[in-house]
Amino acid sequence: MKTKIPPPIIALVMIVLIYLSSLLIVPTTFNYQNSLSILVLIMGLACVLPSFRLFARYKTTISPLTPSDTAALVTEGMYRYSRNPMYLGLLLLTIASTIWFGTWLGIIVNIVFIFLINFLQIIPEEEALLTIFGEEYEEYKKNVRRWI
Repeated sequence: MKTKIPPPIIALVMIVLIYLSSLLIVPTTFNYQNSLSILVLIMGLACVLPSFRLFARYKTTISPLTPSDTAALVTEGMYRYSRNPMYLGLLLLTIASTIWFGTWLGIIVNIVFIFLINFLQIIPEEEALLTIFGEEYEEYKKNVRRWI
């Protein structure tokens, strides 16, 4: 099954929506808001970047548009704790933007992001991985959570 919209594009659209919502409603501010936002951003990047390196080391596709082209099941690094650390990292980036822009509507946008990624990306990927790796992937799913 092929997916249609790359998750980074979905995340970028969500970040733009978060920014636009901050123009519509007076943003909330609090002490250390920018510092907290930067910390969450760094956590997001710490999920995404090592995952890219693992995919390169395993010589498997990084493209979220063709999960059926997967050549290896990556289960080390962040993948020991989350089946989707790249998507978790993107979520952390959208959360960081919610904190940065101080908009409570960002909470709703983040929930929509989770819903979209689950149904447009993760479920099709899981179907493809189950077809490719069978029992090995079933066992992995039993031991590792989808997000965290």
